[in-house]
Amino acid sequence: MVIRISRLSRFMLAFLIALGISFAISEPSSAQFSLPGGIGLEGTTAPPYEVTRYGNIEAVSVKSPLSDQELFTIASPTVFDRDASAIGEQVPVEHRAEAIRDNLLLLINRPMDPETLLFEVSTLNNAPIIDVRDAEFTQPLIIATVTEYDANYVGTPANELATVWRDALEDDLLDGLRNLPEGRERVRTIVSYLIVFSIVVFGFKFALSRRQKQLRHRKKAINAEAMPVADDGLQTEARPISMQRQVEQKRTNHLRKLQQVFTLDRQLSVLDFVQWMLFWLVILAWFIGEFWVYQVSPYILLNSPIGEPLDIIFHLLTIWFLTSLAVRICRRLIDHFAIEREGFNLGHLVAFGDEQRRQLRTATIAGSLKGLVTIVIVVIGLLNALQSLEISTVSLVAITSVAGLAITFGSQNLVKDLVNGFFILAEDQYAIGDVIDIGSAAGLVENLNLRVTQLRSGGGELVTIPNSSISQVKNLTRNWSRVSFNIEVAYETSPDEALAVLDEVAQTLYNDPEWHDKMLAEPKVLGIDSVSHSGMAITIMIQTKPAQQWGVGRELRLRVRRAMSENNIDIGTPRTAFVKPAVENTNGALAEQLEQPV
Repeated sequence: MVIRISRLSRFMLAFLIALGISFAISEPSSAQFSLPGGIGLEGTTAPPYEVTRYGNIEAVSVKSPLSDQELFTIASPTVFDRDASAIGEQVPVEHRAEAIRDNLLLLINRPMDPETLLFEVSTLNNAPIIDVRDAEFTQPLIIATVTEYDANYVGTPANELATVWRDALEDDLLDGLRNLPEGRERVRTIVSYLIVFSIVVFGFKFALSRRQKQLRHRKKAINAEAMPVADDGLQTEARPISMQRQVEQKRTNHLRKLQQVFTLDRQLSVLDFVQWMLFWLVILAWFIGEFWVYQVSPYILLNSPIGEPLDIIFHLLTIWFLTSLAVRICRRLIDHFAIEREGFNLGHLVAFGDEQRRQLRTATIAGSLKGLVTIVIVVIGLLNALQSLEISTVSLVAITSVAGLAITFGSQNLVKDLVNGFFILAEDQYAIGDVIDIGSAAGLVENLNLRVTQLRSGGGELVTIPNSSISQVKNLTRNWSRVSFNIEVAYETSPDEALAVLDEVAQTLYNDPEWHDKMLAEPKVLGIDSVSHSGMAITIMIQTKPAQQWGVGRELRLRVRRAMSENNIDIGTPRTAFVKPAVENTNGALAEQLEQPV
């Protein structure tokens, strides 16, 4: 039943991951429903957001290119279908507004002298127009034409409305043209201040980055610190350093390194946060400078090469800021709960083993959670950035479809790795510092995350195994271990004497203060397991603390060898019978059958 529940939970987790990926890469679609013929207006499209539709009239405001303030409002017949092939001779109202603005930009760029600039109301084709000229450009430049739709929309006769428009243009443009040179000088001053401020901040960032580099080198040196060369418990040769000492040293060294790494990580996190704040301080300063420039002269900002994409840049930087802020907050919260703060410890949420094991597993889970949270937040931010770029629906659907297909076929093993890695951590199958055997490889777990497990083998090789390929795990150091010692004594040996000698050796080992703390219970001589021509097999079982079985086993074998020599107990020797073929002698008698041991 437990296996079925585990399989079901694995399936559900895989399903949720796949569902999350599908939602992440999918494009929201709206329901489409076609009305029967004759219902509604066929080909009707909504006007642009700046255009207001009033039945058969559409209106839009005309803004000054100098002050970005509204000058007046124009109106035109409603264009229900703005498709280029369907417009014909109709002119959408937003096109009229754009043409008026272009004429004003031409006036500014000529440039015309504000001291001799003259705005006049004239008549062209029986319609009032507003034109402008100065002492240098004597040919009048037509700015706008007042139509019947404009007059009807405002409720003022066309000639009076033309006078109102002329006064609005005259007040705005004359004042703006006079202040434009001074505005350019102020903008240059603002940009100079921003450049100096940016240089100072980036110089400070460079000094902090050098400090960060030193801390990273120290962290790298700690992680690469050499371990004492010793047997890994998977070899049978005797080494000067026993297995339990080696595992203790490795786990102690690893915990010591973890504490040092945590301290360095905190320092790096603080410096990294300061670097991050300084970077966004520069960005904020430039945005404040942009707002300042806009207050001084909207014309200079809006007509600069970067004026048009500023809105997109603002949205992208906002998404970038919020994404990076969310990542840092989540990672900081994980670090906060990974280390005991105010009576709460992430290690208390996982029930397993001793304090060292809890610390090791807590560090592993914290590292994995950081990576997972970072990926999720970055994907969400990336999708929002794509929406801000206003990529066409068809293109986005095509791209996401291809990406989804590629993910479906290309990331199957990755999803399996993540799912299996999650259950390895959730079920505490093993943790950093454990000695495990997965069949194809065995060794000390040096690194563990959601995707891979890294083992240090007996020969010193670092073996990296994808978590999806791990189907069975033998944890040799989980909670407690056991020494299973088997020995065969000669058949001629007295069974009672052999059992008494081995029991005395085991009890002496248990009572030895140097070895007593490494064993959890008294050794048990189970008795004679088998009797054969080679001798009698006797088994001794000793329950030890995790990773102590190799050292206790070596000491037990050494003492058993000495005790057998002192008590003249021989090791069991295999026997083989040779049968000599029957041969008749001179008297016709059969030769005796001979038997000798080897």
